[in-house]
Amino acid sequence: MRERERASSSLPRKEGEREQRNEDRNRKGYHIIIQRSKMAKKNTKRTNGGTSNSGRLVVVLLVALVVAVSTDAFTTINTKDVLHRYNYGNKEESSHSNDGRLSHSKRTATDNSDNDKDDDDDNVVDIAIIGAGIGGLVAGAILNTLYEKKVGIYEAHYLPGGCAHAFEARSGRRKEVFTFDSGPTIVLNCSQKPFNALRQVLEAIQQSVEWIPYDGWGMIEYPQQPDKEVRWKFELGAKTFQETALFQFGGRDAVTEFETLRTKTKALTVGAEIPALAMRPGPTALIPLLKFFPTLLKLFQAGPEKLSGTFESYMEDVTNPWLRDWLDALAFSLSGLPAARTSAAAMAFVLDDLHRDGAALDYPKGGLGAIIEALCRGVQHNGTSKIHLRTKVENIDFTRDGSKATGLTLSNGKQITAREGVLCNAPVWSLRSLIRTTDTKALEKLSGLAQGSESKSYRNNSKEHKPLQTWIRDEDGGGGYSIRMSRLLNKDDIDSSNNNVDHENSLENNHRENILTRCDTMEMTGSFLHLHVAINATGLDLKKMEAHYTVMDRGLSGTAGIFVNGVPDGPCGELNMIAVSNPCVIDPTLAPPGCMVLHAYGAGNEPFEVWEKYRNNRNSHEYKQLKKERSQVLWRALESVIPDIKDRIILDLIGSPLTHERFLRRPRGTYGSATEDYLKDGSTPVSNLVLVGDQIFPGIGIPAVAISGASAANAMVNPIRQWLCLDYLKESGKI
Repeated sequence: MRERERASSSLPRKEGEREQRNEDRNRKGYHIIIQRSKMAKKNTKRTNGGTSNSGRLVVVLLVALVVAVSTDAFTTINTKDVLHRYNYGNKEESSHSNDGRLSHSKRTATDNSDNDKDDDDDNVVDIAIIGAGIGGLVAGAILNTLYEKKVGIYEAHYLPGGCAHAFEARSGRRKEVFTFDSGPTIVLNCSQKPFNALRQVLEAIQQSVEWIPYDGWGMIEYPQQPDKEVRWKFELGAKTFQETALFQFGGRDAVTEFETLRTKTKALTVGAEIPALAMRPGPTALIPLLKFFPTLLKLFQAGPEKLSGTFESYMEDVTNPWLRDWLDALAFSLSGLPAARTSAAAMAFVLDDLHRDGAALDYPKGGLGAIIEALCRGVQHNGTSKIHLRTKVENIDFTRDGSKATGLTLSNGKQITAREGVLCNAPVWSLRSLIRTTDTKALEKLSGLAQGSESKSYRNNSKEHKPLQTWIRDEDGGGGYSIRMSRLLNKDDIDSSNNNVDHENSLENNHRENILTRCDTMEMTGSFLHLHVAINATGLDLKKMEAHYTVMDRGLSGTAGIFVNGVPDGPCGELNMIAVSNPCVIDPTLAPPGCMVLHAYGAGNEPFEVWEKYRNNRNSHEYKQLKKERSQVLWRALESVIPDIKDRIILDLIGSPLTHERFLRRPRGTYGSATEDYLKDGSTPVSNLVLVGDQIFPGIGIPAVAISGASAANAMVNPIRQWLCLDYLKESGKI
């Protein structure tokens, strides 16, 4: 507080006068908006459909604005406070060390395992957030920094970051410290404009990360098969891919189809022109988008159903086999699904962004932990908001009538009061387990039941509401698994999930009517298999290596003639696509001198069912043997990069789907939900309970989850306060 007072007292007089002019202008603008909305309502009664579609849209949005301002569901706006907030002296906060070392993240969060002392002040917050994944951290940082809310984030893991956390490991022999990324290793649009949603958030909360750009990744097919092995590099740029790999492997027809596809999908990328901070869920979602009205019209012209739908209709026009395989491989890395089932907007964005002038991949110096550290600073920089690690949430608390969330009950019995709302960054499959069976009114609301309904279906637990699984065991008993290539369901699929849910039409239904069942039955994609290694790098020429590789163990097209459940092997086949992150090529700080770290993983192509029987028997010889057997494909991928890597090993760690489930609390270790089941936004029938994460549109991926987090944060404030925040961010060049 004293730092803020000193900063405000040091503002020049002209700056103070400018603040007053801004305040007067915004107040005047606010009254003009209200007056115009009243006039619009009168005109609407007179015209009876005589206005144009765009005019009618403006009228509807302005009426919605009046409703939003008048409702008591939002906090009261204080224009002077908002404008003054954006001039506080935060430069010192942004100058904190940005080397991304995980120990910094540990220091910026509260480890409750070492602090059992009750602190009444810590037990009362404005907004309580369950989970310190990127979505929860983004929401907390925005609420703390831009809206001055007191936030408490409660995370069961001992590290923040969720699936994107980093961790340190020491070798038993040499006691050296190595830094590993646990999950995603490729990020776009962070080092240069147009910035992605994550970078936009970091700019807005005045936190920086040092980015290391690089120009592509290595492709290796059929590793350790000299007669078949193929190596090439995917390079970003306007024409590079088309003139090299695409023409070489697919031919001229593939190039023509590819360019046609990019032209057709270009309109779907217009959503990227709207900043993440303009998002909010629920009935007031369109209000802040009025600031970007030309882009909003483009979105309507492109078709909202196409933006939120899958890429299936676009794949129908792709006939070249090599191009189809490439698009499936690209899609699988984004969603754990083939292209036809991946978000159309995500595919369109990647096809546009990878193939433009100046395109680059980005890696945060210090590893993914640098991103998490920056977000943690954003959450905690003013000293009032805190991240509580090793802190499991037992329940969400509600009012008696179930209309509001009032806070949380922790596993140690401590109660957290949330004066304004609760954000849930836990996987949506866990939502039902966070609600007491005695909170019948809240359960009724979230189950879409009318008050006083005699139905007790809301009492059904997750065991009775089984989610669909993307991976299906070989029906012929061959022992393999196939990916679900479409959402065409048979009777067994429906019976095994829930016979009251129409999965085919679930995206069209109003998800707020029965959100619990929607969450329970959301299709789960496959899981992960990880191999983290630290090696002696003596004699290796890192300049000849790529920072990232995609290794197709059975080739891009898979093994010819192999079918599982009628599905041919291919880029989405079981443990075919292996990612190899080799970050020390561009950031040697992750390992001691003379050493390097690598991370090989199968993302979304490891069926959980293979491991399920060892859930409660992880110390058994059989479980350890299974890890050894299943990780052979990961070792092959690493050996295709460094042939003698096993002779150089200092440290190796295998993570199974059970590891993913246990430490990240992802049910069945899932990569995420299927595109068709994404919730359209995080709103729920409980007005101040909002969901955050990769099960909410736009879905999986760091930028997508950053959008979800920003949207959830904005749900906690009046839309006019968000409007003024956007004014500041635009005027200061942050969006």
